[in-house]
Amino acid sequence: MIKKLAVSLVLIIIMVIAGFIGMYKYQNRRLKPDYFEYYKTQDSVPDGKVGVFVTGLIIPEDPDPVFFYNIQHKISSQIIPWPFRIFAKMDKGIALFDPERYCEFKEFVPTKLVNADGSDRDIDGEPYIEKYRRGEVVWQPPAKMLHKDNGYFVYTGRKGGMASLAGKIIGKARLWYYGHGIVQKKMPHWQGSFDLINKAMARIEKANPGIMWRAESAMYYHEMKQKVYELLDAGCETIVLAAPMAVFSHFEEFDSSFRHCDDYIKEWEKEHPGKKIKVIMAPPMGLFKPLRQAYLAMLKDRLDTLPANASVAVAVTVHGLPWDQRPWEAWIDLAPQYRDPLLEDVKQLIGSYGFPRTTVMSCQDEFADPIRDPKDKYLSTGEAYWKAINEGYDYVIGLPIEFFAENTDTLFYHAIKNYDGFDGYNVYDPISYPDWSVPYTREFVQGTTHIIYNGVPVGKYQPFVVDALYASIDSVLKQGAGH
Repeated sequence: MIKKLAVSLVLIIIMVIAGFIGMYKYQNRRLKPDYFEYYKTQDSVPDGKVGVFVTGLIIPEDPDPVFFYNIQHKISSQIIPWPFRIFAKMDKGIALFDPERYCEFKEFVPTKLVNADGSDRDIDGEPYIEKYRRGEVVWQPPAKMLHKDNGYFVYTGRKGGMASLAGKIIGKARLWYYGHGIVQKKMPHWQGSFDLINKAMARIEKANPGIMWRAESAMYYHEMKQKVYELLDAGCETIVLAAPMAVFSHFEEFDSSFRHCDDYIKEWEKEHPGKKIKVIMAPPMGLFKPLRQAYLAMLKDRLDTLPANASVAVAVTVHGLPWDQRPWEAWIDLAPQYRDPLLEDVKQLIGSYGFPRTTVMSCQDEFADPIRDPKDKYLSTGEAYWKAINEGYDYVIGLPIEFFAENTDTLFYHAIKNYDGFDGYNVYDPISYPDWSVPYTREFVQGTTHIIYNGVPVGKYQPFVVDALYASIDSVLKQGAGH
């Protein structure tokens, strides 16, 4: 009898484990269709009337809860695997921050608490700090799977109406990215991105009189759909999708912005029986030489300022993703066509100066950390800086090659990792960036090494970037009738 029960128990355990494994694989299955495969095999010749839709993750100039809510949902859905994403999307209560200590890693006693909207009181009019003193507000430690993540507080007396992590990122953005973190209280990314798009599309219009186009940030789904519909309702038979990105990825384009656009197009087709729209994805900007020229011009201007006898290191940086968890990422296949020639160009440029000692390092801002990269397979930007410092280089220059306008990543979220341990870096020191027409740079001195963040190609360097976006879209349009 006991033996039969034991066998039955083992069988039940095996069935439960098998069921969980099956559910895990199903819940974490890849999205279909795979738009990267579509991109590689697409017919890129436009048919009939052509419309262009330009989209990418463009960060608003002023804080917008909708944008940051959608960002958190995107991350929870695409990066965090099931069943952990269940917890990431849970509404545990009202996310709260101490407005003076919004980037802390260990629990502390707050002196004031505010919610994502900036209010220090709940709907009953009572200050959150009083609820904290009664034990109704609890500390939420940093996420274990995110390097240099910050903690926050949660009022557990009622639901917040959204995932607590969404409240966290909305509150952090308001306090840090658009608040204490920058003197001007604004982000340059929106203005810089649309300035780039508008200039490139003005050239497209000149070369293709009468062509229709629209552009929208990929985190504003309603507006995206509305603008795609405008193109379709105007009779466009081919939609060219373009993105102001050096390298495409599943995370940003093929499982996000381009996928959403194709969903809207399919929805329009269902509403208009008999209509079939051709979708073409323009290639990434990194395939075109002008984009490399933008960063080389910036680097040359920097190298021209250095002493002839200096030892110089250059850290060529990208955003980064957890590659080992996403081995199918399109970025892995597409990046070498842009990054590798640029690395060679950088080596040739720095070699032409005759500095006594030089090195060029390829690194990434995110996911090359002890949590996501425990075997240290990838070089982080912070590690590259410290490598140059420890090897006694006089200068190390950070060259971020995937950004065209400063944003919350370059100014804040990546900075806290890249400059970790620098004597001159304090997360609570506000930055000032009043003139968006010149690159924003940062300099630190650690020991005998000067660390220089060289900024992104705005102002006099922007025409190269405009050329690259124009070339990307034109490479499709020129295949159409009449060209």
